[in-house]
Amino acid sequence: KDDTLQVHVLKPGWKEFVQCRALGRFQCSQCFHEWSLAKVHVLFHTHQCRGWGTVWMRAFYQACRWCPGPRLEEPEFSLQTVERLLHNVVLKILKYFCWVRVQPSDLEVVLDALVTGPHDNAHCRGCQLSI
Repeated sequence: KDDTLQVHVLKPGWKEFVQCRALGRFQCSQCFHEWSLAKVHVLFHTHQCRGWGTVWMRAFYQACRWCPGPRLEEPEFSLQTVERLLHNVVLKILKYFCWVRVQPSDLEVVLDALVTGPHDNAHCRGCQLSI
């Protein structure tokens, strides 16, 4: 996990994958309000060297819409969401480093529950960074 990863800022030999539709849960550390978000942005940077690989990830935080001056809160993911995220990262690693053909339909949708309501772009760190 690396909260300093930047989109499109890669070291030589590294590849990038952005998952823009992961279901995450948040809780405000100030007012304890809880909410779900179906568009949590998760950034992955992957690298392979001499048969070994490294994966760094950054899940983008969101601020509470109810608090004045809210802090950015870290998302929590269900086990099922984590499994789907990892499945998608493995497919991208196979594509990038093992030259396996991966179809867009092979990537799993990373939503395990229905979330209604509009996405709150103003409080989403991923949206603020134009992801």
